[in-house]
Formats: sequence, structure tokens, C-alpha cells
Amino acid sequence: MSDTLQDVYGKHLQHAVYGYPLRMPEPMSTLPQDYQDGGLQIGDLGSVNSEGQFDVLFNICKRSDNPLHVARGVPKNFEPVQLGDVKSTCNAICPGPIYSRGITQLLQPNKLRPADYEFNSSTRTGAILILPHGATSSELSSLEQFQEVAMRNARDWHEFAKKCYGVQHLDRSLYLITGFCKARSWSLGSFNNPMDSTGKVLALRDDNDPNKFSLEFNFPAGRHQSRSSDDSGSINQTVFITGFKITVSTWLPGPVVLRITESATAWSMLMSLLKAFLSRLRDFSGSYTQPVEISKLQR
Repeated sequence: MSDTLQDVYGKHLQHAVYGYPLRMPEPMSTLPQDYQDGGLQIGDLGSVNSEGQFDVLFNICKRSDNPLHVARGVPKNFEPVQLGDVKSTCNAICPGPIYSRGITQLLQPNKLRPADYEFNSSTRTGAILILPHGATSSELSSLEQFQEVAMRNARDWHEFAKKCYGVQHLDRSLYLITGFCKARSWSLGSFNNPMDSTGKVLALRDDNDPNKFSLEFNFPAGRHQSRSSDDSGSINQTVFITGFKITVSTWLPGPVVLRITESATAWSMLMSLLKAFLSRLRDFSGSYTQPVEISKLQR
């Protein structure tokens, strides 16, 4: 199966130290007003769809009667968790571009045209993000409680996700957010061109809006930008998330959460699956409690 747009974008910007990148940073229109105003929140549990938008199932810090939980409800045995201390940074990411390996910046901002930013690409697949205002960050100070709750409730959460997403989405990973980087505006693009290994990318500033950039590729690429670029606009665009990734598999009897890092290879994933399967076989003859492993999304 070919990589989705989010697969390509996430894979190639995850080397940045800010967390796991979302290709669609804006909050879903179906979320309550506080999400429309402020974006994703610490404690959100959900999945990232193929377009790169975070689909919030529920928030482990909110009560079951919270407006967020009206549409889908909450998993069985749900009990809200105390949020804890949060560390926030106003200028976590400086204004400018973030790009994947194999892309080289040729021009700095404020130079004469042909472009405000100019890049060469020497790779067949890659991604780029431009943040005109930079980004803020928030991060849970202590992660132990969230990890313990995730370990204890992973199976119930997976069953709840199955009910909400349907059988066709059983292979979605679940994410528990413990932090994020948010921006007021952005422009981004990604590409996956197996037949061509070189190209040029230009980022042109809008003549009528200095905070809006248009990306131009001289090869096939997907691109889009935020709808708002106003200096007074809400900082509700979640460009990176950190937290815990809970991975499930349909070919094992029941949900198994794999220990996996952002840079995990297919081989290490296979070995993790094999270890989990052998552990299940050893316990099959007696009472079985499914092992659960959670991996922190690296920042």
C-alpha cells in the first residue's frame, strides 16, 4: 500500500526536534468552540487521518459530560485524569522554514525576488513547512501519570476506537497528546516522486499579505496553507504534537501496543510484533493478561 500524504509529510519532518508533524494543523470543524479557538489540547486521545488531521476521540482530563464527549461518548471505565503542571514557551520555534533532509536552502528572507525562500531538493521524497510567525509550545511537565493511565486503559481505548472508526480503520495508531507546538499561520508541502530525484522549491510572499507564503514546486507535490494569516488571529494551528503512540495490529488476536519510536524501522517493528506474539503463546494455556507497551513520542 502506498504512503498517504500524512505518511510522507510526517516521516520527513519528524527529524525536527519539535515532535510529530501534522499536515493538517487546523482543528476539525466538528470540535467544540474551545477547540476552534485554541486548537488541540493536552490529554486528547485520537488518531491522525490520512490527510494529516488529528481526530479527537476524547480527552482523558475532561469529565464524561464535557461538550467534547457529547457526540461519541467515552470508553468504559472512563475516569478523568488530573492534568498536572504544564510548561509553555512563547517562541519555541522561530519564524521561517523547517524542511527535511535532502532539501537545501539557497536564499535567506528579505532578499530580492525571484523568491523570499529558495530551496534545492536532491531527494525523491520530502517535506517543507514555513511558519511566518514561528510557533509556541506547551508540554506536560511530568509524563508518568499519563503513561500509567495509557498502559492501564490501552485495550479499552482500542475497543472504543474500533466502535467509533469502524473495522476498516483498525490499523490506525492512537495518540495521547502530552504537548504541542502551535502556530498562527503556515504554508507546507510534501512530495513523493520515485521517478525524479532533483527539483527546486520557491516560497513567495504574498504582495498583499506579508505573513502568507505560496509554495511553488517545479515537480509534482502537494501543498496548502492556512486560511488566516492575521497577526491578531488565534494561535490554534497545531503543527507538531508530542505524547504517546499506541499501535495496534489486526493480525494478532486482540490489541497489542508496540514499543515504537518515531524512527522505528520496519525490521524493529517486526521484531516487536514477534516478541509480543511469542509472549502471548507462552501465556495462552493459562489466564492471560495482554502486555501493553507505550512509547513516548520523541521531541
